[in-house]
Amino acid sequence: KHCTIKHRNNLIEQDHRHVKRRFVKSAGFQTLRHASRTIKGIETIHAIYKQRRNFQTNFVFSVYNELQKLVATA
Repeated sequence: KHCTIKHRNNLIEQDHRHVKRRFVKSAGFQTLRHASRTIKGIETIHAIYKQRRNFQTNFVFSVYNELQKLVATA
């Protein structure tokens, strides 16, 4: 739900800018299922990125390495 207060809308938009940056506005998805899975994946990687960034001073992030760690623990 979008708020009528401009400040709150900006917070919502800033939270999802990493998702919006990945897609061109004209690019669409074939199904809602594909869109949902893609967005969940992007948000998961972004959450891992934010978590790692908070804990390390010399921070280097690799999506490939993080996914390898997740697969190894599963």
